[in-house]
Amino acid sequence: MTQMQVIIFEQIAQLKAEAVSREADAQRKCDELQLQLKAETIAREAEATKKYDELQLQLQNMMKLFQQLQNPPY
Repeated sequence: MTQMQVIIFEQIAQLKAEAVSREADAQRKCDELQLQLKAETIAREAEATKKYDELQLQLQNMMKLFQQLQNPPY
């Protein structure tokens, strides 16, 4: 094997190693972003559920008040 072939094979091996490293980094970043999105989704769902519960309670109170106004005590 000539020296030139050895150098080319070494360069190919180095490029493959770099590609594997970049792919691993990209996968790690993708996994991190997915976790972040899941956490944000859970937080937003919790906030929406809380707001929904508050609005339901507010509606119930308004309905009670409306019923009281419709049926005044004599």
